[in-house]
Amino acid sequence: MKSTFLALAIATAALNAFTPAVGHAQDYIVNGHNASKAEAQFLASCSAPTGRWQVDGYGISRITNDQLTSPVAKTAGHKCWYVLDVQLCD
Repeated sequence: MKSTFLALAIATAALNAFTPAVGHAQDYIVNGHNASKAEAQFLASCSAPTGRWQVDGYGISRITNDQLTSPVAKTAGHKCWYVLDVQLCD
């Protein structure tokens, strides 16, 4: 009985030592929100560094600072369109 308990305690300690740290879930940002424990564990298991990540149907990708700014629509100037390869503008 003692040897079984000792083996179980050693196995538990070994699993805790080699399990990726999910206590740092706030260090991961996934799709604009703090990562859940499952998301943080998945990213940590993939050896992903902390930071901003996007998860979509194509997989996971890291978001750079260049991608954080949203594109600005041009509102000034003329509105133009093409009809039969002829450019028409207001």
